[in-house]
Amino acid sequence: MAYKIMVFLLVLSLSTASSQNNNEDQYSGQFRYGNFSTDLIIDIGHQNGSDQVFFTSPQQNAFRIPAREIVIKTDSIKFVLQSDFYKYEFKGAFKGDSLDLNLTIDNAVYPFALSKNTKIDHDQVKSRDIRFRSGNMLLYGTLYFPVKPNGKAIYLVTSSGGQDRSASRDEAQFFARQGYITLHADKRGTGMSDGNWQEASIPELCEDDMNAITYLAETNSMNYSDIGVKGSSQGGSKIPYILSNMPELGFGIVVSCPASTLLESDLNYWKNRTRKELAENELIEAEKIQRSVFLFIAGELSKEELRTELESVRNDSFMSHVWVPELDSVQTDRKLSYTPVPYFEKIKNPLLVIQGSSDEIIPSQSLKTIQSLTADSNPGNRYLELEKADHAMMFKGESDFPYWPGLHPDYRNEMMKWLDQLESSGK
Repeated sequence: MAYKIMVFLLVLSLSTASSQNNNEDQYSGQFRYGNFSTDLIIDIGHQNGSDQVFFTSPQQNAFRIPAREIVIKTDSIKFVLQSDFYKYEFKGAFKGDSLDLNLTIDNAVYPFALSKNTKIDHDQVKSRDIRFRSGNMLLYGTLYFPVKPNGKAIYLVTSSGGQDRSASRDEAQFFARQGYITLHADKRGTGMSDGNWQEASIPELCEDDMNAITYLAETNSMNYSDIGVKGSSQGGSKIPYILSNMPELGFGIVVSCPASTLLESDLNYWKNRTRKELAENELIEAEKIQRSVFLFIAGELSKEELRTELESVRNDSFMSHVWVPELDSVQTDRKLSYTPVPYFEKIKNPLLVIQGSSDEIIPSQSLKTIQSLTADSNPGNRYLELEKADHAMMFKGESDFPYWPGLHPDYRNEMMKWLDQLESSGK
């Protein structure tokens, strides 16, 4: 689909992280400018005859992004990161256990310093790559093990599109650092996993997730009540389906979840992106056509019916704002017809539901609708709207340094606060 979420992470979420090099030096600290701050980790190493630099920023959900144009000398370093919009040029000097850096963007220079870590922090979270069966498919994932386990585990539910487990690597490590055994996996047809996610329905994808949860419980000798599930966007919409089929699970964390069909969510995103381009009457007419296009992709409208409708409006000016794919090459996607609403009505597990006030994708009333469906089912439920958070929980407020995105400052704190309260209440 053309209107899938595009999260800007320095190019970064599309990169594949390399394995940890034991000969690396690691420097960490904070970059600050005005009201903006973010934690940074720079790993510097040498492998197979080449210098290597990896960039990590938890608040940007970026983990070990490889740099390019690397020049490392005895007392200095240069490297570059490139995004869709900006080139980030780093130049620095080694001074004892400090790395003094200048970051240049748009001809402006921003100085900051990082400190050398005497003990690499990566050693605090151990990981093991795993594989498990889901039907006749072999799926692959990674288990993370905390140094100080709290006896609980979290499975990160796969979301939309063709992203593999690298998209949730930083979050998996975050929960492991909080004491949770954590598992995430390559969705079928991504990464190393068998299958085809495009042809699968939401219930079929949920079966893969439930098989992963069973693997997590059995291989770690855990009670299902000690395992929670967390998902965002389409992954969030899968949480109620999973919990209604696995009621013995401990809890669910649902982020940026539509209280509608996924089709209505995609249509809402299109409308929000198009609203400023059309007059209200034109927007109404364009929305009818865009809905029909999505219904065709969902398999609920025939190609002939859609072509007839398109022909009737082909000369209307608003059609330049309607997305129409090449109809003969469209693959039916029945996931668009899926809605989590009936499954929310069934579950009794404790829920944390989070929505951003700046989310342009899911219908704006989704949080209130989910609350109306579930508020009476469990006293441990909590419903939270984060001011100026977008669909990906990135902070959209005014920033003195607009060149880097960052997670909403309250997002992970609120999740951990709720999990701590759940633990203290014995749930």
